Amino acid sequence: MTAEHRATRLACAGVASLLACAAPASAAGLPWEIWESPSRLALLDPGDRVLLRSSHCLDGCRYDRSNAGAEDAAANPHPLRWLYRDGEEDVVFDERGAGAITRIWLTTGFGTSSCIDPAVRVRIYVDDAAAPALDLPLAALFDGTTPPFTPPLVADRLAASGGYVSRVPIVHARALRIALLGAGNGAPNPCTGDDRRLLWFQIQHHRIAPGMPIESFAAGDDAPGWRAFLAHAGDDPWHALLAPDEQAGALDPGAAHVLATRSGAGWLRGIRLRLAREALDDVALRLRFDGDIGVMLPLADFFAVPVDAVLPARGVLLGEDAGGWLYSWFPMPHADLLQAELVALPSLAAPVAFDAVLAFDDEPVPVRAGRFAAQLVDACVDSVVTLYDARGSGKLVGLSARYRSDASPPVPTMLEGDERAQVDDAIAPLWQGTGIEDFHDGGFYFDQGAFAAPLAGASLVRSGIAHDTAAWRLLLTDALPYARALRLTQEAGLAPAQSSPMCVRAVSYAYRQARASVVSLGRFELGDPAAVAAHAHVLPAGAECTMLAALHGDEPPTARTARACRHAGTSRFRFRIAGAAAPLQLARVFDAGPGEPGRIAGSGAARVFVGGREVARFAPVIANPARRWQRDAVFVDVQPQAGVLEFEIVADPAHAAGFGESAWELLGGWTDALFADGFGHAALPSGAASQAH
Repeated sequence: MTAEHRATRLACAGVASLLACAAPASAAGLPWEIWESPSRLALLDPGDRVLLRSSHCLDGCRYDRSNAGAEDAAANPHPLRWLYRDGEEDVVFDERGAGAITRIWLTTGFGTSSCIDPAVRVRIYVDDAAAPALDLPLAALFDGTTPPFTPPLVADRLAASGGYVSRVPIVHARALRIALLGAGNGAPNPCTGDDRRLLWFQIQHHRIAPGMPIESFAAGDDAPGWRAFLAHAGDDPWHALLAPDEQAGALDPGAAHVLATRSGAGWLRGIRLRLAREALDDVALRLRFDGDIGVMLPLADFFAVPVDAVLPARGVLLGEDAGGWLYSWFPMPHADLLQAELVALPSLAAPVAFDAVLAFDDEPVPVRAGRFAAQLVDACVDSVVTLYDARGSGKLVGLSARYRSDASPPVPTMLEGDERAQVDDAIAPLWQGTGIEDFHDGGFYFDQGAFAAPLAGASLVRSGIAHDTAAWRLLLTDALPYARALRLTQEAGLAPAQSSPMCVRAVSYAYRQARASVVSLGRFELGDPAAVAAHAHVLPAGAECTMLAALHGDEPPTARTARACRHAGTSRFRFRIAGAAAPLQLARVFDAGPGEPGRIAGSGAARVFVGGREVARFAPVIANPARRWQRDAVFVDVQPQAGVLEFEIVADPAHAAGFGESAWELLGGWTDALFADGFGHAALPSGAASQAH
C-alpha cells in the first residue's frame, strides 16, 4: 500500500473512538481490506483466490491433525501434515507470489482442548528473507502478549471455545513461509502429560493478481482499521453516518408489510428490527433486488438468532445487540429496484408489533459488485450435505447453521465432518477443513460452551440426551470466491466411511453474478501428442513420465487416467491467444503422489518466465499418495494481448520429489470480444475444463 494510503487509514483509526471517519467511496484496494469500504465486500474480483491449507487427513480417514495419536498406524498411515521438513523446521506453510494470510486457526489436546506446549516455536519468514520476521513461542500468537496478535484480532481456546484463532493479516509481496520447531512427538508435553503434540490447523490465505501495491508484514505492524471495525456489534462498522429510516407497526397473520421500496441504483446498507423473540420463527424477511428475490427467510435464520439461543450471535455484521435489536450490516447493492418486506409465515397466530430501522446509501454500484443472496438448506443426511451450489461468479461471505444428531442414540460426532469447497470445477477441493466446530473457530465440540466473537460464535451447544449445536461464521477477510462455480459440502460424521446421521438447517450468505468472470483460453494434455506439438511443449532431460490412473474413493469426480511427468529442470510451452481481459492465470493438473507426507513435498516450487522475465511462482504442494491428482493455478504478470505467449517453468528441486505436470491451461478474464461469433457461455470450450481441472 502507498504511504498516503497508510496515513489515511491511521488517521481514520485514530478518531474511531470519537467521531469516526466516513467510509471512503472507492472500492479499489486489497481484497481483504473490507473495513475500508462497504462496496469492497460486495466486489467480485477475478484477481483474488482464497485457499485453505489444513491438516485434513490425506486419505479420508478420521484423524484431521498432524502427528500420530493412539490409533493404529493402519488407521492413519500418513500422520504428518506438514509440507516438508527443512533441517530442524517443520514447514507448515510455503506460498510464493503476492497475497496474505488472513486466518490462522488451530487446536491441540486429546478429548478436550489444552494449552499449547510452550516449547513449540513458530517462525514466520516474509519475502524470501533468510531471517524470520517473527520467532516466538506458538502460544504467543494467541495469548494476547505479542502485538499485533492481541484481541480482538486473536482469541485463545477459552475465548473461542476450544480453538485458537488469529485474523491478523500477514501480507507478503513475494513469498511467505511458516515453520514450527519442536512440534513433533517425543519430548514430554506439559500441557497433556504425555509425549504427543496433536495439532489441528487451518490457514486461509489470499493469492492475488499482480499490480496491487503491497507492503509486506513486519514485526509490530498493526491493522488499526481492522481492529476498530471489529469493535462494533450492532451499529454500522463503516461509520457511514447514514440517515436512518425508522418505522413501527404491527404485522397481522397472513399479511406482508412493506418496509421500503427504492428505485434506481444504490445500496441497502443496514437493517435493524425489534419484535418479540417468540415470533422470530414466524416472521420472514423478504428482499427483492432488481425484481429477483435475494432473501426470503425466517428472521431467526437470517439473523443467526435461534429462538432458544443460549448466547445470540453478536457479530460485526449480523446478530442481536444488547438491546434486543436484530441487525444486519451486509451491504446490498441494487441496480434498478429494491423492495424490503416483513412477511407473516403460516405459523404466525396473532399480530406482532415491530420496530424497524433501515439505512440506505446512494453511492454508485460498481459493475463488479455481486448481488446479495441468503439461501436456506434444511436437510437430514447420512453422509454429505450440500450447503451451497451455484454457477457463475461470486463469493461466500458467511454461514450460519444448526446441526442436530439424527443417530439413535444421539452422538456428538456429527460435528467431526469436514467442509469441502469444489471451486471452478477443479479436480480436488480448494478448501478441505477439519471439522464443523473448527470451521466456526472452536474446537473439541466447542468444549467451553457457547461463545460470541466479532466473526464467529456458537449460539447453542447442547449435549447429553440431545446433541444439538447452532454456530455461525462471517467470512469477511477470508471470503470464498469463485469465478465459474462453487459447491460447498459438509460431511456428516467422522469420515466418509464412518458417517453419523445428522440434520442440518443452514443459511449461506453470498454475493454473486450469473456470468462467469474467468474463461479458458486454451488447454492441453501432456498425453496428447498432437496437442503437445501444437503447444511446442518440451520437457527437460531427465524428466520422468508415466501413465497414472488415480481415483480418490469418496470423490468420484477425481477419477482420471493421464500422463504424469515430474522433473527438476525447465519445461517450455506456448499458448496462442486472440485476446482476453486481465488477469491471466496459468493452471496445471499434476500428480502429488511422489514425496513423503510431512517430510518431502509431493510437487516442488517453480518460477514462471515469459520473455526472460519472471511473471509468476508456483508454491510447493504437500505429498498426497491417496489423492494424487491435484490442480494449482497462479496469476501471471502479463498483460493479455493477441499473439503467442512462450512460457518457461523453472523447477526448484529443494525439499520436493520434483515438479509435477500433466496438463496445462491458460485462463483470462471475460471479454465480450471473445464471443463476437455469437456463441454464449454455454458454447465455451468448458468440457475439458470441467472434467480435468
